[in-house]
Amino acid sequence: MLKATATELNKHPGKYIDYAMKGPVVVERSGRPVTVMVSYERYIQLEDAYWGELATAADQEESLGTQATMSFLNGND
Repeated sequence: MLKATATELNKHPGKYIDYAMKGPVVVERSGRPVTVMVSYERYIQLEDAYWGELATAADQEESLGTQATMSFLNGND
């Protein structure tokens, strides 16, 4: 993982974009991490994983279940 200051990123954006295609770039401001640059492909993977985890957690919560939900939606309760 590469670290860069916001100033360095502004001076050499292409360098850090190229690196972000290979691995994350942590951007720091005043010595503190403020953001991370990743490739678009990696972002999509992270986004999919995030929503997948939310769906799994929601599925594990108490619910009516698929059949009961469909029956309710179809007015067969």
